[in-house]
Amino acid sequence: MIGICGVGGVGKTTMVKEVAKKAEEKKMFDTAVMVVVSQNPNLINIQGEIAKILDLKNFGGNNLPTGAGEIRSKILSIGRVLVILDDVWKRLELNDIGIPFGDNHKGCKIVMTSRSEDVCNGMDTQKNFKVGVLDEGEAWNLFKEMAGIPYDDTSHKIDFKSTQKAIAKECGGLPIAIVTVGRALKGKGKPSWDSALEQLRKSIVNNIKGVYENVFKSLELNYNFLESKEAKKCFLLCSLYPEDFSIPIEDLIRYAIGIELFERIDSVHQARNRVYSIVDDLKKCYLLMESEKVECIKMHDVVCDVAISIASREEHSIVVRCDEVLKEWLTKDRLEKNAIISLKVDGMHGLPSDLEFPNLHLLKLDCNAGLPPISLGDLNRGMEEVKVQETQDSFYQGMKELKVLALSDMYGSLPTSLRCLTNLRTLSLFRCRLIDDGISVIGALKNLEILRFGDSYIKELPKEIIGHLAHLKVLDLLGCVVERIYPGVLSSLSKLEELYVGSIFRSWCKVEESKEGASAIIDELASLSNLVALDIALINISFWPRGLVIEKLKKFNICVGISYSHIPVRFSLSNQLQLGVENMSDIIETRLNFLWKSTEILTLNSSVKGLKILCDLVGKGGFECLTYMSVSMLYDLEYLINTAHGVPQSGFPRSSATAGPSDM
Repeated sequence: MIGICGVGGVGKTTMVKEVAKKAEEKKMFDTAVMVVVSQNPNLINIQGEIAKILDLKNFGGNNLPTGAGEIRSKILSIGRVLVILDDVWKRLELNDIGIPFGDNHKGCKIVMTSRSEDVCNGMDTQKNFKVGVLDEGEAWNLFKEMAGIPYDDTSHKIDFKSTQKAIAKECGGLPIAIVTVGRALKGKGKPSWDSALEQLRKSIVNNIKGVYENVFKSLELNYNFLESKEAKKCFLLCSLYPEDFSIPIEDLIRYAIGIELFERIDSVHQARNRVYSIVDDLKKCYLLMESEKVECIKMHDVVCDVAISIASREEHSIVVRCDEVLKEWLTKDRLEKNAIISLKVDGMHGLPSDLEFPNLHLLKLDCNAGLPPISLGDLNRGMEEVKVQETQDSFYQGMKELKVLALSDMYGSLPTSLRCLTNLRTLSLFRCRLIDDGISVIGALKNLEILRFGDSYIKELPKEIIGHLAHLKVLDLLGCVVERIYPGVLSSLSKLEELYVGSIFRSWCKVEESKEGASAIIDELASLSNLVALDIALINISFWPRGLVIEKLKKFNICVGISYSHIPVRFSLSNQLQLGVENMSDIIETRLNFLWKSTEILTLNSSVKGLKILCDLVGKGGFECLTYMSVSMLYDLEYLINTAHGVPQSGFPRSSATAGPSDM
C-alpha cells in the first residue's frame, strides 16, 4: 500500500486520477477502482461504489460481511487490480470492505490519499509520498491559465500586473486556491482585482466567488477533525503572527501556560512536552509546517487565512491585525467582547485609555518602535531616530482578567496600571527598552509564572520584586542587557523551575568593582531548590555557585571558562556543557561531573594533567547521552575508553560525531 499525503487542496486527488489514467493506458492492471472515503465513511456505500465499478451483478449491498465476500471474490478472480482510496481521514479496515491486501492477494495494489501522515502510517503503508505546494513559477503559470491572462500579455499597465502577481502569491502555491481565485477574477477589471488583493491580505474572502466554499471550507475540515480542544487552541494561537512568520514554539508553550490551556499539568516541562506533541500532530496533518529557524514552525499563507477566519468568529473572539500597522483603533463595542487580541500598533502612545476588556485573556502588541539590536559596547548605538512611546497610564485598568501580556519592539516605561493585572500569569517583553526604574511595578503581579525580557534592556531587577513573585516558574533573560540584579531577588524566587540568563554575568565578572557583588548574586542560585533547567555562562569556574543541587538539573546549557558562543536558542535545551578548567578538583568540587552522563554536547578545553582515560571521568556506562564531543589541551590523554578489563559495550552509546582530541 502506498500513501499520498498533503494539505487539503494541494492536488492529491488530481494526482491519483492521473495515476489511474496512466496505469490504464499502459495496461499495468486489469482494472482500476477509485472510491472517495471522506471523513465520515459509510462502508455500505463504499462497497456499492466498488461493486458498480467491478460490474458485480446482483450485489448484496445491504449486508457488510456478505458484500465484503463478493467483492473479495471478484478482485481475486480478476488478477491485477489497482484500488485507490481517496480522502481517508482515519484507519479503514480493508477486510470489512472486502479489499484483499498483503499476502492475501499480491496482485491487488492499493493507493490511498490523506491529509494526515499519521493516518497513512495507521493504514500500514509501505511508503508515503508527500505532495507539496507549487513553486512560484508553476503557481504563476497555473494562475495565468485560470485567470485568462495571456502568456505574452502586454496590454496591461505595470501596476495591474503587479496586482495580479501579488494575488497569485497570496494563494501560496496551493492549487485549489490558485484555480478558485483565478477563475473568480477572470475577465474582471482592475478595481475587482485591487479589491480581491485587499480582501486576501485581510483574510476576508466572502466576496470572492468560490473561495470560501472551495478553499476555506476544505481546509477547515482539517481543523474540525482535530481530536482535542487543546490542539484547536494551539492552532488558533498560531494565527496571532504575521504571514510567513517563524513562530517560536516556546511562545505557544508560555501562552498556553498563561491561559491555563492544559489540565493536570504540574510543571513547565510537562507543558512543553504537551505543546511539542500537539505541534507534531498539527504538522502531520499539514496545518503547520517546518521553519528554517530552530524550535519554530510556520503556517502556509492560506492556512493562516483560514485560521484567522476561524479565530474571528464569535465563539473564539480573537482579533488579529499584525501584518501591517493599525491605522485606526478598533471600535469600542467590538474590542470589549474579545478574549484574545494581536495587533501591530504605531507606538503605545496612541492607545486609548478608557476601554473595558472584561473578557480579555491574552494581549499581544507589536509596538513598532524600530529598535536596533542591543549593543553591549554602546547601548545608545542606533537610538538617535527612535522615539519614546509612553503608554497611557490607565491603559491596563480595564483588563483585570488578562492572563498573558506580550509586548515587543517597545521603547518606554511600564505604566502604573500594570498593577491591576493581578491575574497575569505570563509577561513577555521581547526586544524592548525600558527607560526608567518603573519595572518595580512587576512586583505587584503576584500570580505571575513566566517572566521574559528576551533581547531587551532593563536597568535592574529591583528589590520590590523580592518576596512578591512567589509563583514564578520561568525567568528568561537571554540576549538581555541587565545593569544590575538587586541582592535577594533571585533567591526569593522559591518556585523557579527554569532560569535562562545566558552571558549577562560575564560582563559583571570582568569588572573588578562588580566582581564580588556578581559572585554573591550567582551564589543565590544555590537556594533555588526547584530549578530543573539552567542556561548560564560564567567567566571562570571560581564563580560557579558551589551549593547548587546540580543533580536536579534535567536540562542545561552551561558554559564555564570558554568564550561564550551561544548556539541558536533552544528552550528545550540540548544539555550542552562547555568547560575550560585547569584542575580536575574544580570539576569535582563544583559537582559538574554529575552532569556528564546526561550531557549531549561536550566541549572540554582543559589543561588538566594526569587524565589518561576520558571515560574514567563518568565511570560505568560511559557518556550515555553524548552525541558530539570536542576535546583539546588534554596533553596526557591516551584513551577514550578503559579496555583494561575487557572492552565495555560502549563508552559512547549514542555518539555520532567525536571531534578531537586536538593539540594533545
